[in-house]
Parts: sequence; structure tokens; C-alpha cells
Amino acid sequence: MKNNIKLKTISSLATTFGLSLLVAASASAWGPERATFTMEKPATYPTFNSITNNPTIGDERDFVRVGEINADVTNLKNEIEVVPGKQYLVYIYFHNNASATLNDSAHNNAGVALQTKMATSFSTVLTPDARGEITGKITASNSDPAAVWDEAYMTTKTDKVLMHYVEGSAKIYNDWKTNGGILPSSLFTQEGVSLGLNALNGVIPGCEEYHGIVTYVLQADELGGSVEKTVSKDGLKYGESVNIAPDEEVYFRLAIRNTGDVALTNVTIKDSLPEGLTLVPDSVGLSANDSTTVDPLSDNILGTGYNLGTVGTGNTIYITYKAKAGEDFDCTGKELVNNATLVYDSETESGDTKEDSATVIVKKTDCEEPEIPLDNCETNPSLPGCQEKNCKTNPEMEGCQELPSTGPLEIIMAIIVVLGIGGGGYYLYRTKKTLRTVEKDVKGDKKDKKDKSAEKKPEETKATSNQTTKQ
Repeated sequence: MKNNIKLKTISSLATTFGLSLLVAASASAWGPERATFTMEKPATYPTFNSITNNPTIGDERDFVRVGEINADVTNLKNEIEVVPGKQYLVYIYFHNNASATLNDSAHNNAGVALQTKMATSFSTVLTPDARGEITGKITASNSDPAAVWDEAYMTTKTDKVLMHYVEGSAKIYNDWKTNGGILPSSLFTQEGVSLGLNALNGVIPGCEEYHGIVTYVLQADELGGSVEKTVSKDGLKYGESVNIAPDEEVYFRLAIRNTGDVALTNVTIKDSLPEGLTLVPDSVGLSANDSTTVDPLSDNILGTGYNLGTVGTGNTIYITYKAKAGEDFDCTGKELVNNATLVYDSETESGDTKEDSATVIVKKTDCEEPEIPLDNCETNPSLPGCQEKNCKTNPEMEGCQELPSTGPLEIIMAIIVVLGIGGGGYYLYRTKKTLRTVEKDVKGDKKDKKDKSAEKKPEETKATSNQTTKQ
């Protein structure tokens, strides 16, 4: 059933956090029809996404949103226009609306939702004459209703656009041990994946303290040929960049895809390495689709390249090889960007060209740390009076403002829009803490310090709130 839901804008939060954020009002399809509640008068039983005055996202029944990821701002909307070559963040909110007073054993844990799962799906091919859908569904064995769902929509002006999931981008965010965890591909099945707080065990107590979100990223590509270049230190986990030391080796992978509905002919692929990286001889191999068989190729990947002939519709060709970093790098490090080029003919195009790149950061590791003076504010900001002094000269420094005004858009939107609920200092603290955690996660910071406050967690089936009726 379709319902017109006018969302509250979050201009007050945008002002608070220094961000230009918008949640657009739009028609949305959600279901089923169900009893609704408010933050002041929560439910007396487990039920999901049925509060109508959530101060951050408005009517919780509209819980699936999507927005473009770009350098300036991400708008989470019910409907977006998709452009090939861009990425889009899908956002799905979950909140057990039962009162916190019902979570404890004195009430037989009557507010705790069990076997809670989330499932999602999306249209893989978009055309100008039909809207694509993104669906989200939340189920629990003891909730009423047993399942709730919502939809967001995608349109395009391009003839045919392929939407595909960015591998490893599906994550859960909350204030518990599962925060930032990567979700398995079962999220995209009818059964879905279990949600949870300290473990993905399906247990979600009632109260906004236990709410959270699931996000994932979709890549839009024009139907036809494409090339994706990635890099890895171990040949198993590939990404857009890696950090290595001088004289170390890395693996490069080129994925040549035909996402169109006609065969690609005269397909040629070649690569280039920047100064500082050299090809490891006899390391080039080729495989196709899901095959584990790798056929050796000559070292011409960096010269004339390879003519792969015809690549049929729906097929993917993988080319992998190893490269080695030189020894002449210092402790400051250097970014080495290398590019791959794909050229092909199709039924409608001749000599169509696509490119992609990957980055290797080479930095010397056995460097002597410079002696750090401890008697000035620049190197020891904890000295008395230093915080105020440093904030005057560097207002962007951590701790000088409520929240960072910029950052990975996937995080700014997902965390601020969802976890900014509540005007109290406790919730603002939680928002800041979670934001920092997830920012580091997206940036690939492997040196995250353990947040000691995260060790103090209640049992999942007991509430920490002493409120009587309010969430």
C-alpha cells in the first residue's frame, strides 16, 4: 500500500553539526498498516519502525533512504536520479519501539525482540521508462507485525544502467560490539541476516538506545564494457589502495566486464606502472567469471597489452599480476598511481574506451622517531591552558567543535542522521564516539584505539534506562 509521508527536515541537526543535510519529502511505499507510537508513548510489545515523531528521521515507517556519495554533501531521499559512474549509499534504519521498562526479567523480557533479521534487494537494471526499487524488510519472531517493509526508488535518463553491490560495503552501525561490522551476502536473500548488539544473534531490546542502521553502497555503470583495477598485499583482499614498504610486492587485478546485452568485440586491455614499481616476471595470469583456473600470460600487459577478442554479455575476465616496489623511498612515503585502459567495439560503438586506476603508497618503515618535546602546547596539548590556546589557532582540531563538519559522506549521513536522536548530552556523546569510530573504519585506519567506554555494556536482554514510559 502506498502512503504519502511528509518527512521532517533535519535542519536543526544540520545547523548543530555544521552540515548541509536534507531528507526530502516524497511518496514512499511501506507496509503493513500497523499501530503507531511516539517517543513519549512507546509500544508495550516488540514492534519495529512504528514511531511517528522520531526527531531525526520523522516517521519511522519510511526507513529506507538512498543518496549519492560525493565530495560535498549527501542527500538521503526516497527517490533519486542515478547517473552512471557514481556511487550511492543505501540506508536502512531499525528500532524496536517497545518501552525500555519491559526489557528486564521482572517483565519477562517482554520488550525484547528475538530472531530479528533484515533483508534488502535492489533493481539491477534501470531504464528511463521504469523506476527501480530498493527494498528493506525487518522481521522478528515475536514482533507485531511479524514483518515491516519500506521502499526507495531509482530513476535514470540513461538508456540502460547496471546497479551492482560494492563488495564488502554492507555494514551495521550502532553503539555496541557489532558496530562497523561487515554483513554477509545473506543480507540480499529473502531470509536476510540477523541483527544484534554485542553479537549478530537477533536480540534487539526495546528503546532507542538499541537502534541502529545498516548501510551499503551501490555502483552505477552504463551497460556495456567496464574495467575495474584493484590492488592487494596478499592476493586475497583487494581494494583501491594499499600501503607497502620498499622492496615489497603487491598484487594487481583487472576486472573486464561486459554488463551490456550485446557482445563486445576487439577487446584490448593494457596497463601501466609508474616509476617506482616494476612488473614481477611471469606473474601475469588470466581467469574468467567464477573459475579458479588461472592461465599464464606473457608480460605484455605493460606494453602492447592483450587483445582478448570477444567478451560475451554477462561475462567477466580477470587479469592479475605482481609488481615490486623499488628501494629508493624515504620515511615520508610516496603515492604511486597506475592506470589500466580498456578499448572495445560494440554494436553501437567503435573504439569505446574505459579507464580505472589503483594506488600504492610506499613508505620506509625502519625510521627513527624524532624526539618530541613535552613542554609546549603543540606537542603536548594536555598541558594546562593548551586546549583553549590551540583551539583559537586551530578551531578544526579535535575537541574544539561538537562534531567534524566534513568527513566520509557514508559516515556523516549514516551516523548523524540516525544516531543523533535526543537532545541530552549522553546521546550527543554517543553520536560523537560512534562517528569517530566509523570514520576511522571507512578511512582504513588500522590503529584505532580501543574505546574503553565500549567495555561497559549491559546485557542485551536488560535495559540500562530507568525511565518509566519514555524511550
